[in-house]
Amino acid sequence: MHKVKVNKNYHGVLSVRDYDCIKGVKLGGMQVVHNGKIVLEIDPEGLNMALRNNPNKANKSKFPPFNTYKLVDFRYSKEETESKQTTLL
Repeated sequence: MHKVKVNKNYHGVLSVRDYDCIKGVKLGGMQVVHNGKIVLEIDPEGLNMALRNNPNKANKSKFPPFNTYKLVDFRYSKEETESKQTTLL
């Protein structure tokens, strides 16, 4: 399982670089960490589907060796992971 740390949550979307997704496929899945917590666990089939259906354009890195990469977006909602009240008191 490949772990990726994501710092920004932009309108409920966490963006991961495509080479991290490919590494996650090879290692049997990927965990996305945001604010020190694992917020998403994605299996290899989900990663392959996200890579195939990725509409984002390629970006060029600012640092040497200036490789290109694409951002793969995953939707994330805090409400799905945080339970407000599971049982009545």
